[in-house]
Amino acid sequence: MKKYILLAFIGITFLSCSNNDDSNENVFVLYNQTNCSDPWGYSDDNKELEDKINNYLKEENIEISNVTINNDGTAISCNACFCLSGKRIVGKVSRQDLESIKEFGFEELN
Repeated sequence: MKKYILLAFIGITFLSCSNNDDSNENVFVLYNQTNCSDPWGYSDDNKELEDKINNYLKEENIEISNVTINNDGTAISCNACFCLSGKRIVGKVSRQDLESIKEFGFEELN
């Protein structure tokens, strides 16, 4: 009898385990900021830039979270809008939004 109870407990434990954890459902993305051609606009203030990105993507039905902005990118010394500022925008999106956010120049961060 104890053997059957133990087997039932082990079976229930395995059935309750899931491969659909948060790490499989969300991915980190990266965007290299330009001088002035980003669709959400430009800001030198990182908090303001984060708000612009969140609001813009929300209007596009893309939820981004854990947004951080750093200066780890490579700046290109030119004044054209498409030149890189050196700021990198990192955030987390659901896997189902990955293709949509790539249309705005984000790439999956591995």
